[in-house]
Amino acid sequence: MIKLSYTYATPDTASEKMLAFRGPMEETFSMLKAMGYDGVELMVRDVRRLDPDEIQKCLANTGLRLCAVSTGQLRAEDGLSLSELDTSHREKSVERAREVIDFASEFKVQVNIGTLRGQMPDDRDLATGYAKDSLSKLLDHALPLGIDIALEPQNRYTINWLNNVEEVLNFCEEFTRPNLKLVFDVYHWLLEEPSVYASLIKAWERITHIQFSDSNRAAPGTGQINFPDLLRVLDALGYEGFVSIEALQKPSSKEVAGSSASYLLPLIRQITVL
Repeated sequence: MIKLSYTYATPDTASEKMLAFRGPMEETFSMLKAMGYDGVELMVRDVRRLDPDEIQKCLANTGLRLCAVSTGQLRAEDGLSLSELDTSHREKSVERAREVIDFASEFKVQVNIGTLRGQMPDDRDLATGYAKDSLSKLLDHALPLGIDIALEPQNRYTINWLNNVEEVLNFCEEFTRPNLKLVFDVYHWLLEEPSVYASLIKAWERITHIQFSDSNRAAPGTGQINFPDLLRVLDALGYEGFVSIEALQKPSSKEVAGSSASYLLPLIRQITVL
């Protein structure tokens, strides 16, 4: 059965604009568990400031599972970029991403990369080459640890390359490592794909994690996305992993988490038993 998770902003992050729950860890995890969530996706910035043992304890105490670690705040708050033209800046970005991989290996979960790949400058060919080299180093570091790295196609208003599934799949063909995967974020794909369902099926073999919000970037059930049909397609494809809610935290994280669970959990139970 599909499992529901929620994004959580770890204490090392500072931005109030994050699409994630912010609050005391164990209290927040307990609240999410009571709402019916199975897991959390951590949105991190500087994992050197985090204690994996403390997080493991909170997960064990609340019965939640960690499903992924996302790297967007390394870009949003620290300006890091895997395609940066400046060598020292790029090497720092790779090193910080390695630290995230090591952190994720404590939990045996994947690392998601979206905006951390960086914006393309005018010299796209050079920057693309640097991005490939950076990603190759990260894949090689992650492989013996058993960690997947999942790229996220993101819409053109967020980043200026790898916007759709075809571009990301073509980019992935440049690599031979088996641990390069994809994140399916329905909001981004809705803005870029002629058919979300067709693109989902096309990329299916590489998809290891899914993120939900509605067409207005708010909680599922408040916009135009047909979530019953989307869940039916996921069920037909045999997906039994996590779906994370990554939405605007308005009017509050508690209300968004509650309404998302109230809307999606009955659909998941109904569809997966048909």
